[in-house]
Amino acid sequence: MENLVGCALMPHPPLMIPEVGKAELKIIKTTVETANQVAGMLQQGNPQTVVIISPHGPIFEDSVAVSIHPRLRGSMAGFGVPDVTLGFETDNFLIRHIIRNCQRLGINLVELTDDIAKNYRVSLNLDHGAFVPLYYLAKAGFKGQIVHLSIGMLAYEEMYTFGKAVQAAIRHMDKRVAVIASGDLSHRLLPEAPAGYHPSGPEFDRQVVEALKNADVKKLLAIDGKLVEEAGQCGLRPIFFLMGAMGGLDVESVHASYEGPFGVGYAVIAYKIKCKK
Repeated sequence: MENLVGCALMPHPPLMIPEVGKAELKIIKTTVETANQVAGMLQQGNPQTVVIISPHGPIFEDSVAVSIHPRLRGSMAGFGVPDVTLGFETDNFLIRHIIRNCQRLGINLVELTDDIAKNYRVSLNLDHGAFVPLYYLAKAGFKGQIVHLSIGMLAYEEMYTFGKAVQAAIRHMDKRVAVIASGDLSHRLLPEAPAGYHPSGPEFDRQVVEALKNADVKKLLAIDGKLVEEAGQCGLRPIFFLMGAMGGLDVESVHASYEGPFGVGYAVIAYKIKCKK
């Protein structure tokens, strides 16, 4: 599958944006350095489109969502820096293929048009979950199109199938595509963490990071549900989507890092496609 040029999991703390994080950027130096390496690796594949899934876009209980708009924009205005902006054209041709494959595989997909966004009172702007990874891609030189996806509260197996639908769509495209899952791990690593401390937080992150290094979806599915609930995380559904996007391919993990100095787990990991199928 030569046109899938790379895949990655990237975290999305707004502090990763230099104008937001400022001096605190040094505290997550490892995450920032690895994110730069991952963005550079993906850009080396010269992707024409980046597919990104976020846990902070419009979320539906029974379906995933895709933003249908000719051009998507976002900024860090919500974090006090309105001058930091991004804008990308949408790859609506790839979206059409994704829609067809979701229908074939039985995945409910909401097409977020202007009218539907108004009806549900949701924004079509790039949420910070998408903005932060795309900031690093743009910094590395990416100027192509994007497909902006949002998770739904679907079973993990369905999120995996959604990833398979996207893989099938990419397979039928005559262009180079990269896939990014945006997600943070446990929000309960330290007493000062946003959700407070819970011992399940560090254990959850340990198990997820171990599974990610081997792209082991079976280990991810085997993680105890109570542990997941107690950990307080936003990355597991994007991760299952990512595993589906790589499902059946021979991949190699590279540029991996993990840290959680603010009480939230930040895992960065990229995958090279070893066997072109």
